[in-house]
Amino acid sequence: MKDNRTSVKRSLFVSAIALTLTAALLIGSTFAWFTSTASTGVSKVEAGKLKVTLLNGNKELSSTDVLTWQKAEGQTGTALWEPGCTYNLEPITIKNTGSLALKYKIVITGIKGDADLNKVIDWTVNDTALDADHPLAVGASNELTISGHMQENADDNYQGKTIDGISITVVATQDTVEYDSNDNQYDKDAGYPISVTTGDELQAIVNNATAPVNIVLANDITTNNFVIPADKDVTLDLNGRTVKNDESHTILNQGHLTLTDSSANKSGQIVSLKGNTAALRNGDNAVCVVEGGTISRDGANGNTWHVVENFGKMTFNGGEVVLKNGNGFAITNGWNYFDPGASTTHAVMEINALKLDTDSSGIKNCRYGDLTVNDVTVTSTGYWALSNDYLGTAVINGGNLTSTSFKAVSNGAAMTVNGGTFDGTEGLFLQSYATSTVLNGGTFTNMNVSALSSYVGTGHTAQQSGTSVIIK
Repeated sequence: MKDNRTSVKRSLFVSAIALTLTAALLIGSTFAWFTSTASTGVSKVEAGKLKVTLLNGNKELSSTDVLTWQKAEGQTGTALWEPGCTYNLEPITIKNTGSLALKYKIVITGIKGDADLNKVIDWTVNDTALDADHPLAVGASNELTISGHMQENADDNYQGKTIDGISITVVATQDTVEYDSNDNQYDKDAGYPISVTTGDELQAIVNNATAPVNIVLANDITTNNFVIPADKDVTLDLNGRTVKNDESHTILNQGHLTLTDSSANKSGQIVSLKGNTAALRNGDNAVCVVEGGTISRDGANGNTWHVVENFGKMTFNGGEVVLKNGNGFAITNGWNYFDPGASTTHAVMEINALKLDTDSSGIKNCRYGDLTVNDVTVTSTGYWALSNDYLGTAVINGGNLTSTSFKAVSNGAAMTVNGGTFDGTEGLFLQSYATSTVLNGGTFTNMNVSALSSYVGTGHTAQQSGTSVIIK
């Protein structure tokens, strides 16, 4: 049978997803007629964390790591497959590195090469079906051996076929272990994230969802006019994969989107390749929370559009935005090119954690945009790190906003600065049409006290420190 063997290239890409879960405690009581009130403190409310990690020895595995097939002692060369043979992958360890008990399953999520060949290979984990549930306590670990057995009835049609890569994904969810005030059955119906391998599959799952849905990417995908409808609630884990666009915006959210990246090396990306399209556009009244991932555009291909646009409510709790090779702003909040009317619902953006790198301009808060910056690192080698434009309202509580060749921050509307470092040819530039500027804190480079003293808030002072002004 040696001449009839089928070659499966020995590459197996392994990825693990981490599903972060939050909990809220609501306490209240109402009495009619006779009333009495007593109160007490409430102990700390802390959300548990669900996280599963894949290890090869002491090394944490990512989607770029390659595992090899084990061969019989003394055998060398490529692992060639034939009906009836079984090959084992080198052992790996799955560990519960979170604070909640979990259950997991392993699924094959992508085939590169002849997908038909996979139909005659039976996969098992420790001699158990691949998609079986496996419980894992906090801090516990299981050593896994993934095996592939080529079915004996595989006929000559499979000769010469190859699988160039097999993606394995570990999905995890809550298990019925922890107790609340009643029992341990509150999460008995907890579902697994849904693994997605193509852009069309992603759109279909979102369209057909009747409840909030958790999706994990198993492959790099290309979207074609991908839209999250207004009545959908989607958590999308990039899982170290890349999402690119073929036509319109890479992701257009009109519903509720939470964006995460559970990969060990945080390599998940959303990229816009087409001209006049954003990588991520959050529509009117939509809600978007960014927890991770790198969002960018390919300016080298002629796309000079903004990377991220928000017309609804958007929160950054992490991640990175990159704009290279072109004009425009990396992020816009509100209406930049037209006036939707004063009665429109404002675009609201809150930045709690974000890294932004651009050779053009950073953040633009536009007409009817309400922007709150709590912590951000902006590095611009082009123009503004942040611009607050006509009819925008901005509150800056902290962060580091730097422009290496231009003024760091511009205010042309209403702005309150409570802290942060603003480093540029000037730390702050005030447009003639600015309506309000209040400075309660911050460090502004290449400026004099006389330029800022009339804008210092009540109870605060401005001090010269070398070429910078420090407001306390």
